[in-house]
Amino acid sequence: MTIRGLRRAQLDDPSVQERLRHHWIQDGLVVFRDGDNDQEFHLTLSKIFGPLAEHPVKEVMNKDNPELIDVIGNPDNAIIAEAEGELGAAYLGWHKDLVYVERINHGGILRAIKPSSRGGITGYLDQIAAYDRLSEELKDRIEGLSIVYRMGRWDEFPHGARTPIRLIKNSPQMEGVYARLDRDFPPVAHPIVFVQPETGRKVLNVSPWFAEAIEGMENDEGDAILKAVIEHSIRPDLAYFHEWQVGDMVLWDNWRMMHSANGVALDDRRSMQRTTIAGDYALGRIEGGQPRENDLRLTA
Repeated sequence: MTIRGLRRAQLDDPSVQERLRHHWIQDGLVVFRDGDNDQEFHLTLSKIFGPLAEHPVKEVMNKDNPELIDVIGNPDNAIIAEAEGELGAAYLGWHKDLVYVERINHGGILRAIKPSSRGGITGYLDQIAAYDRLSEELKDRIEGLSIVYRMGRWDEFPHGARTPIRLIKNSPQMEGVYARLDRDFPPVAHPIVFVQPETGRKVLNVSPWFAEAIEGMENDEGDAILKAVIEHSIRPDLAYFHEWQVGDMVLWDNWRMMHSANGVALDDRRSMQRTTIAGDYALGRIEGGQPRENDLRLTA
């Protein structure tokens, strides 16, 4: 879904707000182009879909506004990795945001301040459609199972790309995160399948990147199930790949869509900002713990 020419004054109209929320839930992904696109508009638009949360990785927060994170593609201070045969900065494998903590944010809006001229393309895959494509046998096999996720180094997770990721250089920000992994980021579990509360549709709730094992099945059988589900999920031929222009904004339902970003060329630069739309489907938990109740379960 692409919306062109949206202006700040329109955001105060309840009917416009309702239409935007409808597209967010029904379509999962909304592209905003050729409209207002400054920081104030970015924040106001984001709050239509729910309250904004501070990102748990404090190192990426904008120093002037904690409701924003900075997404920088700069070889001087970003992670440099080789993935899918290409070397670049700020590569992100296929994942869901914040799947390595209990509360997966309901969404976000990413805004292009200075897109890169080469690389930095963001891909999105719909996991409602992915569930519908599963065989009945695999649907039955994964019902009731959960995946264990954890934060870690980019090259520690074999499932985020179709070929192994080779970490060339870490960023100072992520080195700070790794120093407090045990304290702040214990392993968590999220169900492989959940029901979208607004529509009743089932979602294949998988984040290939950050995935470690099937909970309680840390064995060959569990590894085979995880591999089958992830291979089914990563379908670049079915993805939407957004090539950024200045001022573009993309909203996605993070409970439903997984996304990725290819690396920015090492002689290029990229500057983006993202909001974190709060929410909690109340199904994530510390590994081995019980599901939680949370009044932010439905934010839209």
